[in-house]
Amino acid sequence: MTSTRKQKLILIDTFNFLFRAYYALPKTLTDSDGNPTNAVYGVTSMLLTVFDALKPDYVIAALESKSPIERSDHFEDYKANRKPMDEDLKVQIPSVFEVLDAFGITSISVDGFEADDVIGTAVESFADNPNLDIIIVSNDRDLWQLLRDNVMIMIPNNKNGLADWVGVNEVKAKYGFSPKQMIEYKSLRGDPSDNIPGVKGIGEKTALSLIDTYGSLNGIYENIESVTPESVKQKLIVDKDNAYMSHKLATIVTNVPIGVSLSECGYTEFSKGAVVEVMRKYNFKSLIRRLGFDPNTGKEKIVVSENQLGLF
Repeated sequence: MTSTRKQKLILIDTFNFLFRAYYALPKTLTDSDGNPTNAVYGVTSMLLTVFDALKPDYVIAALESKSPIERSDHFEDYKANRKPMDEDLKVQIPSVFEVLDAFGITSISVDGFEADDVIGTAVESFADNPNLDIIIVSNDRDLWQLLRDNVMIMIPNNKNGLADWVGVNEVKAKYGFSPKQMIEYKSLRGDPSDNIPGVKGIGEKTALSLIDTYGSLNGIYENIESVTPESVKQKLIVDKDNAYMSHKLATIVTNVPIGVSLSECGYTEFSKGAVVEVMRKYNFKSLIRRLGFDPNTGKEKIVVSENQLGLF
């Protein structure tokens, strides 16, 4: 009896890799006009790596909203601690969109919502398909709450060319709770990277202990009188509003109007010619060679085997 190969949906956290590439790769990477291209190069290289490794059947590139995000309505200081985007990074964003188009990838952004919400909605919409595995490509731990038996996270590693993988078991091994309980953890512990306050004075050890005992934020406050020691109980009482606001901020929205069906995100194989054309525009010679093309002519190199040579 032969088993049917499960199909793969790849969800790309686009700006996550844009930022990673910009700060990891040298600023000396430029096009022929001297414009910075290090972030574009990193995203392009990542796409080649992911497609080569996974050979996806469906692909979505999740993008950030162009308008103010809905979470800021609940907490105006949400992500307010982040510095403005460098101009050298900002000018590369249109080029990244050009690369996504060349690869033939379905790109989705929803006004008022983050890329995480686009990814979360795609998971919620498609994960019940028994013949589908979903791979989220990102190193953002905010997305760990979305993990299920058929949903994993792939973190491409620039250092050794390999990838790290995070699934349900990895989260349980690290924290001792289920992926969904990452929301409860952030509600208590907070998240400095997103400026989510949490409960003042509650550290990692206490947060893990509370989740282990009560399971959820609601469970904690429903049994607040039994919480010990008294100092922890008082911190929870004083910061209850912040805890629930943090819970809302940390929860990825899974019902935003992404406006696509799974079939509309279908993917077979990218056009090497179209991708090489964009690579030549941005002077990505090493990536062109990686595809087996000549960076000077843009033409595919013909490899002749010894057997074929015998025909002449």
